Amino acid sequence: MSRLLLVIILASFSSFVLTAQDTKGRVGSGTTPKTTLAPNTGVTKSAKTAPSNSASSNRAVQQGSQNRSSTTLGNATVKRTQDRTVRPSDTKTNRPATYAPPTSASATKGGVGTAQKVTPLKPAERGTVNWMTLEQALEKSKTEKRKIFLDMYTDWCGWCKHMDSTTFVDAKVAKYLNEHFYPVKFNAEQEKDILFKDKTYKFKKSGSRGYHELAALWLNNRLSFPTVVFLDETQQLIQPVPGYQDALKMEAIINYFGSDSHKKTPWESYEKNFANKR
Repeated sequence: MSRLLLVIILASFSSFVLTAQDTKGRVGSGTTPKTTLAPNTGVTKSAKTAPSNSASSNRAVQQGSQNRSSTTLGNATVKRTQDRTVRPSDTKTNRPATYAPPTSASATKGGVGTAQKVTPLKPAERGTVNWMTLEQALEKSKTEKRKIFLDMYTDWCGWCKHMDSTTFVDAKVAKYLNEHFYPVKFNAEQEKDILFKDKTYKFKKSGSRGYHELAALWLNNRLSFPTVVFLDETQQLIQPVPGYQDALKMEAIINYFGSDSHKKTPWESYEKNFANKR
């Protein structure tokens, strides 16, 4: 009996030892779920250490701005051609490069996707916009209320210069701007202080360049050029319209806001009717 009891005790002890060893071998195995990064977080060692102004980041900024091909008028969307967007916080390294205006072989009329070449205007088709400074426009508004049309540009913007030599010399565009608006040329990178609505707006340094606070205000901090801005008779912002616009498109846009049609008519309907009346 004692001998049988001893055998049972030894068997139990051996079983206990084997169970303990098996448990030790399985500690830290795949039975416990591993912690992983969420999909598409992009949190990698290279991402953490890579500078924000790297070449790849630069290309991403340029490609992102080039892919924007439409803007909204009221509750409608209208196609536009080239524009480049820079946020005020961007430095020179992240700032899209200067781009040249289209050549006679590549320039098109009517926006993206058309094949019509821009033909030189005849003398009878040419006009001159009576550009003024913002200060002059505000002074004139004291005696005669008008909307203000702002052509927002920079010295490095090639498409801004192209609009000057094509869109703004169109006789119909120039005539309508002169008769219904106070047309203003506004350098978005000018450094002088400007008093507007009892507040002084200044130039802000950003990297090796900078931007004017008024430009950031009117463009909702998206400094895209060229952009035209419409202010109402009390100098309240109506809407910025970014991107290069040819004469036909610009004529429709300035009539849309100049006639207050933006308050009651969807842009698609207005543009179609405007084109049919021409």
